[in-house]
Amino acid sequence: MSKTFHALALVCAFAACRETDGGGDNPNDAGPDAVDGVGCTALAPRSVPLEAFVGPTGLQARISAVIDSAQTSLDVHMYLFTVKPLADRIVAAKQRGVTVRVILDPGSPGNAAVEPILMNGGVTFRQATTLYTFSHAKYLIVDRKTAVIMSNNFNVDAMSSERNYGVIDKDPEDVSDLIAIFEMDWAAAGGQPPKPANLDCTRLVVSPDNSKLRLLEHIASAKQSLDVELMYLSETNVRNAIGTAKMRGVNVRVILEDPTDSSVTYLTGLGIPVKFPPQSIYLHSKLIIADGIAFVGSENMSQTSLTKNREVGVLVTDGPAQQVIKTQFESDWTASSTQ
Repeated sequence: MSKTFHALALVCAFAACRETDGGGDNPNDAGPDAVDGVGCTALAPRSVPLEAFVGPTGLQARISAVIDSAQTSLDVHMYLFTVKPLADRIVAAKQRGVTVRVILDPGSPGNAAVEPILMNGGVTFRQATTLYTFSHAKYLIVDRKTAVIMSNNFNVDAMSSERNYGVIDKDPEDVSDLIAIFEMDWAAAGGQPPKPANLDCTRLVVSPDNSKLRLLEHIASAKQSLDVELMYLSETNVRNAIGTAKMRGVNVRVILEDPTDSSVTYLTGLGIPVKFPPQSIYLHSKLIIADGIAFVGSENMSQTSLTKNREVGVLVTDGPAQQVIKTQFESDWTASSTQ
């Protein structure tokens, strides 16, 4: 058990965690976890290759199809949820007999747009525990066999004008670890004693447990190329690691959403080319590609996101998935400008 999650479990055991519960579903409808011991590092090979996707094109249809595919269970952890048609799909899953649970972040007022839909549809949902500064993760678990891990929220702009990346993960150990994370946070959100998620052996990149260390290691691993596409870059160690990669001869390229980002002067001062996307796209991605291996997930490059939030991501090591991501980055690099 990691020290971080042991501490969180002790805190939650004595804290009054808040709950908004639509009622009726059994939060303990859980099968046994997959056996650990293989995927203990972020780069460990998977038994099932990841499938990558890019938003916004086709994103709502893809998410809808994933929700519609649920036959027995659907667990959703979403920071911001405003797209009512997706809420309707979740209600439809409940009505056809799927066990549905949803965790929402209490600090996102936009969630009020869908909470009545979920409640009236009998969907059990809870406001996330206040153990984290933000419950910023964005993922689904379908039938305890398939995980969808994304940088996008379920907000209207994500479906129409934001750049986001995601993966469909069917590796049993990855899914098992994500189930453990969800179960921990579901219990904490309900004021129940949580079973800490044991992430001593996991491929996942998870805040507040291991994100900062794994992302710094990921950046430090780059020998030839480092492509970065971020909403913002404020965490000093991450920024400096990118600079250090440039200084050791790595070809570094950075796309940021905002020309006034605090890291721009530092990066350009080292000779790193920095570009910004056209107005037609909002850069919500959290993408770091080191020698073809891509980080995809919910983590922003800030101290809070990496050490205080609940976040989930993965390193993409599978060739076809890497190509989808790399192709989109190259397209975005071409379309972006130095302003």
